[in-house]
Amino acid sequence: MRAASNLKSGISLLTIGAAFASSAMPALAQDTADGTSADDGDVIIVTGRLRGDESVQDVPLAVTVVSVEQLGTQGALNIEDIETLAPNVIIDPVGAGPGGGAISMRGVSFEDIEKSFEPTVGVVIDGVFLGTNTGQLTNAFDFEQVEVLRGPQGTLFGRNTIGGVINIRRSRPTKEFGIKAEATLGKYGREEYNAVLNVGDGDMFGLKLWGYDRTFDGFYDNVTLGIDAGSSSNTNIGGTLLFEPTPDLEILLTVEHSKIGGDPAVASVSQNTDLICILFANPNPAPPATFNLIPEQCNRDLKDDLYTVFGQFLGDIDFSEESYSAQINYSFGDLKLTSITALKDSDERQTQDFDATSIPFFQTDRAQDYRQFSQELRLAGDFTDSISGVLGFFYFENEYQLDSTTILPGGVSSSNGTDHQTTSYAFFADFDVALTERLRLSVGGRYSIDEKEYRRFVLNGIDLTNEDEWKEFTPRVSLDYDVSDDVMVYASYARGYRSGGFNGRGISPTSVQTSFQPETVDSYELGAKTTFLGGAGIFNIAAFYAQYDDKQEEVVQATPPGSPNPQETVTRNAASATIKGLEADLRVELFDDFTITGSLGLLDADYDNFFIDLNLNGLQDPGEDASTREMRRTPDVTFSVAADYKIPVSNSSELALNARLSTSSSYQTTIVAAPGDFGSNDPRGVHPSTTDLSAAATYRFDLSDQASAYLRVFGRNLLDERGISSTLPVAGLFTFAGAIPPRQYGVTLGFEF
Repeated sequence: MRAASNLKSGISLLTIGAAFASSAMPALAQDTADGTSADDGDVIIVTGRLRGDESVQDVPLAVTVVSVEQLGTQGALNIEDIETLAPNVIIDPVGAGPGGGAISMRGVSFEDIEKSFEPTVGVVIDGVFLGTNTGQLTNAFDFEQVEVLRGPQGTLFGRNTIGGVINIRRSRPTKEFGIKAEATLGKYGREEYNAVLNVGDGDMFGLKLWGYDRTFDGFYDNVTLGIDAGSSSNTNIGGTLLFEPTPDLEILLTVEHSKIGGDPAVASVSQNTDLICILFANPNPAPPATFNLIPEQCNRDLKDDLYTVFGQFLGDIDFSEESYSAQINYSFGDLKLTSITALKDSDERQTQDFDATSIPFFQTDRAQDYRQFSQELRLAGDFTDSISGVLGFFYFENEYQLDSTTILPGGVSSSNGTDHQTTSYAFFADFDVALTERLRLSVGGRYSIDEKEYRRFVLNGIDLTNEDEWKEFTPRVSLDYDVSDDVMVYASYARGYRSGGFNGRGISPTSVQTSFQPETVDSYELGAKTTFLGGAGIFNIAAFYAQYDDKQEEVVQATPPGSPNPQETVTRNAASATIKGLEADLRVELFDDFTITGSLGLLDADYDNFFIDLNLNGLQDPGEDASTREMRRTPDVTFSVAADYKIPVSNSSELALNARLSTSSSYQTTIVAAPGDFGSNDPRGVHPSTTDLSAAATYRFDLSDQASAYLRVFGRNLLDERGISSTLPVAGLFTFAGAIPPRQYGVTLGFEF
């Protein structure tokens, strides 16, 4: 009933928005013949469909375009902040993996740090797919644009994605001398330095060098060690060489080095239902004398208490990655042939005190080597006067080796290891067919082949292997119609597919040697793209319905007799779900230099069934139905509105004022059952309903005809909203959580030439 009420409220809001769009004042900008503003800057260009540059208003997809200026003006240069600008998108950091993100799009989410799993939402940077969520939350200073494409995108991008794509384009070498640099100082010891240098001959050759370095002391207070905790550091340096020997040929070569460090602090939210509190926080202790060691570290408040932590040793993050890519574009006639070759090679080690208390109870040491190679070939453009599209082939392989040691109470340790390889091939195509001047049919398909091999070393020297292969065809079809020069409506269907795999944390022969199968999403969408005020405003709306089948979920279950542990966490095709919702994007320049942007997302996501076979008998017995639990990261409402106003101060200076208000209703971050209530999620996993107010003032002034500087002061989470960011209960042993970053503020000084 709550979801239905929110949907009704959302329809009312959208109706008001549509009425505003249709009854707004007379156009404030001159119209051109094609209905766009005379100012080319009013036309928002996207490249996500791989057909070259297209207006976002001509694309029959739900897509939100985020400029780097929208992030930078709020002191936010991390893709995590996209969630406040796009509807039905949630991005939470994953503390157990360096730079890892738990990204949810339209209720399809993923957060696991095990590299044996496929991401549900793809992050693509300059055409290169990131095969793991490690390092996804990267700095955005050198980004030119971010496109958030919601829904399955297997026919458009090299790597298959079931939930959507965050498509990131860095700035290209300009082939002319130029410098852009800035420095930021902020609360909690934030220091950030960014720079981009361009050189070239102005014709055939261009070289772009970039670098950034960010350090942050953290906002947790570790009272056991007497230090600040939750620190992070991020360094990235690289270069892109652009060579254009002829007007039809361009070659882009990129090399970069990334390093992530810090300490992964987490808060204790264990309660009397967790073993650690039963053993060590009993208010009426009995022998042995070790009882009652941590009473103040259990049963804590899930708001302000989160920022005081007790870890008895400071964990460490050590991640480094080398990346290389080559993109070759060759144009002939109306077609472009593109080749993208990429290699990523990373080493990481992370030690962490997961139990988050002052006693040694559960600590981990995880060392991993990861390598991915991809090759994409595609032909795109106008094949005939009435047919345009893209035809492509994609090859992807990755491998990783993991050595993991867990230290338990009393110093007892257990070790395990993983050696995993993936090889994938895919053919994909997506074509637009102009049926009439106003009616267009789009059809596409993808055929995927995924092969995986797996070796697992577990307790007592057990060495287990598994291999499997999956094949899937996923279609897409849409029909769009230009009602007028300012209104386009469309309907679409797409199937998304996520490969099967193996249990990266399995400890029993049965779980290691049992594969989980692919999951699929059938997504239906109706939408409209509207332009008003002579191109100065856009209002886009989409309604969608998705059927999620064979959903892969992590479940805790008993192990077969003879296993080294009584229970284990495994992945099973345990659930199906129905997801439906509404989305809207609004952008309008009300008058010169004053722009309003907004987004609204409404979501209704429910499990149809969710069966956890606790006793492994293959039957759904009483007490094994989890279908009444909430799906993770599916808030009923996400909403944002932002205002940007530029005020001329003199002929050579201006003041830009920016404010953004965003909110989301509460949502669950864990699917673990509540203590004593198998059908409900653990209430400690609720991310509370939050309202984030951010603002900035930027004074920009010209130093010369070619150089300018700017000074910005900014504040984030000005209302100082606090609470749970994400929570993980661990098999009844203990529970830990991350906290929402508190109020922050800072100052940025920048220079451009």
